[in-house]
Amino acid sequence: MRRTNSGLGLMRGLMCGVVVLAGAMPGSSPATVTAITDQQATTHVMRYHLALPEGWARARTWPVLVVIPDASREFRDNLQAFVAARGRRPFILVAPEVLTCGGAATRTPEHYSYTPAEWNTIERGDDFAFDDAGLSAVLADVHRRWGGTSRAFLTGWEAGGHTVWAQALGRPERWSGVAPVSTNYQRRGLDDTAFSTNPERGKLPIQVFMSGAASGEEAMAARFLDQQTQRALADARAHGFAPLPMRVIAGAHHGPLPDAVLAWCDSLTRG
Repeated sequence: MRRTNSGLGLMRGLMCGVVVLAGAMPGSSPATVTAITDQQATTHVMRYHLALPEGWARARTWPVLVVIPDASREFRDNLQAFVAARGRRPFILVAPEVLTCGGAATRTPEHYSYTPAEWNTIERGDDFAFDDAGLSAVLADVHRRWGGTSRAFLTGWEAGGHTVWAQALGRPERWSGVAPVSTNYQRRGLDDTAFSTNPERGKLPIQVFMSGAASGEEAMAARFLDQQTQRALADARAHGFAPLPMRVIAGAHHGPLPDAVLAWCDSLTRG
């Protein structure tokens, strides 16, 4: 599903309130401000956007949060909302240019920074296979180059749920916690052989968030998304996962809920 006009206006309002300055690069001195930088995985064609936390330095390890947008595929704008909400939390924020956060109609070149030659190759492959290998390469990059933890947190909203649920239920060993937000779910990328049988899968924290102040068209969309999310939760439980009870954020309008997601991830790092 695509972001509503009201949701887009709220997102752009968040963008205007943030000053983006030059950020730290690998090997630099501690950063006092953060910027979004554009990257490409060392061992894969996947491109991604990265925002280091305030005070970043190579001398320590940093928690990582991977953020997936809705079908509008505004990778940088969605990431910027998380930068605005992060404050002084020590998270490296990463927005990989995944293919699976929507259907084929929205998977168009203008949403991406891939070159024409790269895009021609990408188009001929399987979206979920591309994202699975690309995310593995991106996480390895962030770990090696910027000191990110070997396991990351993962969140995504609306059609980003196709990416999030495929990763959570297929690759639980990659993630410290998964926070789906008002997600679509149609078992994309998850045939009967794709669900993980990793014995640790039941320990993966999965916390679904829903907005509590949706109205009008947003409320209609929320009911539709809730139905799909319930199917995802049922599949998770049937395959040995143990998702937490759904959390509704009172007063929150439809969107990626960066404040709630970051607070939850932060609580796990401190726990």
